[in-house]
Amino acid sequence: MINSQLDSSSVPNVVGIEPRKLLDKGYKIISNTNWPLYLTGPSGSGKSIIAMNMAKRYADENNVPAYYVQLSPEQTKTSLILGLRLVDGSLKAVNGVVAECMEKGGIVIIDEAAHATQEMLLMFNSILDRTSITSIGDKTVISKDTFRILFCANDSTYSGNVKLPQSFAQRLVGFYCDYPSWQDEVEIVKQVTGDECAVAIKVPDEVIQYIVSLMREIRKEKFPLSVRNASIATVLLELALKKEENEVTEDDKYFTQGSNVESVRRNIANRIFNQAVNSAEQLNGPEIKRFTRYVTRVGIEEFKNIILQSFMYYLDLDCGFYDLDQTKDQLKQKIL
Repeated sequence: MINSQLDSSSVPNVVGIEPRKLLDKGYKIISNTNWPLYLTGPSGSGKSIIAMNMAKRYADENNVPAYYVQLSPEQTKTSLILGLRLVDGSLKAVNGVVAECMEKGGIVIIDEAAHATQEMLLMFNSILDRTSITSIGDKTVISKDTFRILFCANDSTYSGNVKLPQSFAQRLVGFYCDYPSWQDEVEIVKQVTGDECAVAIKVPDEVIQYIVSLMREIRKEKFPLSVRNASIATVLLELALKKEENEVTEDDKYFTQGSNVESVRRNIANRIFNQAVNSAEQLNGPEIKRFTRYVTRVGIEEFKNIILQSFMYYLDLDCGFYDLDQTKDQLKQKIL
């Protein structure tokens, strides 16, 4: 029984100019050839969503099923592609999700491909050839002409990922999915929070823009912050909001008094507008006021703690020999 069919109704739309361009480029290839695509890039760059949208469009236009599966080191050819299994006391050749997709001429997404072993990836070689065939025992599966396969994976530099065998890689068309632009990431955060949070998100745009800018400042290859982290921060802020609009607290003084007020406001403005800001009009404009008013309602210390929570500050990450403490210290110092 194959239960890995992709629910097209649950696939989020691709947001942003560059991600949509990548979607269109990839779709042009799979709609005109049977070449397998391999989408790689940093964690949280939108690879899986782009692949799901390709699969959804292809399945709808060709009236074929779409499937989705994630790889892991424990999977085998028997469990994933085709293998002998004990059925009613006898060994029988049974389709896995890939063979099922081949027979039906559908499209399958193989996500987290680099989480498998190299031996498992080599099992795909005959499927990725022009003949697109796989076999076990006396059963052979030859794919229909409409069969397509998409792979997604993080860079091999991430812990737990393997490098690709050469013979497997030779059969692929590779696409690199980099992080979207600042504006695209802001829009994606809004989409994700709207889709995944049960309460209405009323966090001002200026706060989301600030969070995304901070995320992009801190993000590094070994500290791969993404829209997921910014979305978590946005939702936690919404859930933490507890002060009334007109309630004045000690936190107000942080933005209005002291020798470093101008520096603080300039840093806020730079992140809200995603550029260096020097004009008095922008430094004292409505965008800054909405940001400072919202943060004081949440509470400055609570705001800082939510950023730390959301940006993996309290998590013990496997970063190899990278000096993670230095990045975390930088994050803590830069929040406000």
